Amino acid sequence: MGKRILVLAGSPRRHGNTDCLADEFIQGAQEAGHETEKIYLKDKKINGWPPMLSCWLLRFIFIPGAPR
Repeated sequence: MGKRILVLAGSPRRHGNTDCLADEFIQGAQEAGHETEKIYLKDKKINGWPPMLSCWLLRFIFIPGAPR
């Protein structure tokens, strides 16, 4: 039974070198009997931490030897 493989394409250029390499990997995985899915990260809206929350959380993190 094949595995399920998720390929995350992080390059902003479709059909660039990284994308072609990912396609070759996917083709090999499919030929070996695995199920694959490719997701382009540039098509997704990914948000980081809200800036105010980050500052609030950093007040509670203690790193030995770090300046306070």
